[in-house]
Amino acid sequence: MKVALTGASGYVGGFVARRLLAQGVEVRALARQGSYRAPELPVQWLVGDLGDAEAARRLLADADALVHCAYDHVPGRYRGGEGKHRQRFWRTNLLGSIGLMEAARGAGVGRVVLLSSRAVYGRRTASAPAVDESVHPLPDTYYGALKLALEAHVGALADVDGLCAASLRPTGVYGVGAPVARSKWFDLAVALAEGKAPPAPRRCTEVHGRDVADAVWLLLTRPPAQVAGRAFNCTDLVVDTGEVAARLGSLLGRTVAPPPATNTLRHPMCAAALRRLGWQPGGEALLAATLEELADAAVCGR
Repeated sequence: MKVALTGASGYVGGFVARRLLAQGVEVRALARQGSYRAPELPVQWLVGDLGDAEAARRLLADADALVHCAYDHVPGRYRGGEGKHRQRFWRTNLLGSIGLMEAARGAGVGRVVLLSSRAVYGRRTASAPAVDESVHPLPDTYYGALKLALEAHVGALADVDGLCAASLRPTGVYGVGAPVARSKWFDLAVALAEGKAPPAPRRCTEVHGRDVADAVWLLLTRPPAQVAGRAFNCTDLVVDTGEVAARLGSLLGRTVAPPPATNTLRHPMCAAALRRLGWQPGGEALLAATLEELADAAVCGR
């Protein structure tokens, strides 16, 4: 299998690239000029921007599938990633992504997987005790609105053109990436190692990057009738970042007693549809192993 991958130089895309390579997939990856490209990843790197028609043509040549993880945004911000330049945000991410997916269709690519987001639901999602795919998305950020618009295009590719196209909606993603400084909670581990107080805690839903990549692989390999035109939630654990700080502190030999979380998680997302495809996230065991890895990395200063 040959997979065209965007966003491989990013945090989540790096996990996806590693999973594909572990399956023996030939990966061709599109990256912006000057972006981080992990030297240990044996992928074919192409330099180009989202929206560059010639770069898309080269990326998609002879590819069996497209996995679209790229998202152009203000550094460090997903929600709010449009910054002060909304027109550029929409032109690059919406029109660029649609152009890429249309190029994939024209090139005869058999599958498309879009990395969407839990943000399509927004904070106003009503009354459901757990948010599954039957809950109507109601985004309250431009990031969520963008992802929902792209999901609609993915659905049309499946329903109108008969392409096996699907969307994946990860919640917050944790895990030790490359370089390790990018990893969620790494800065927290370093601060605790230096004796600093942790920030105010909050409750959130999380999934490991490895499990996101496993979900992408399922959407690439399951029969089209099981995935085409659908959007799948991708989430694992409800996490209190105060507990994360306390556990990291314990691993680092420091006592951390943060106050209770500052928010209430009213409608946690669930991933029943993905689990029915055979997806099995790492749960508490993977979280514990990741915290140990982060603590070790913080001590080593890497």
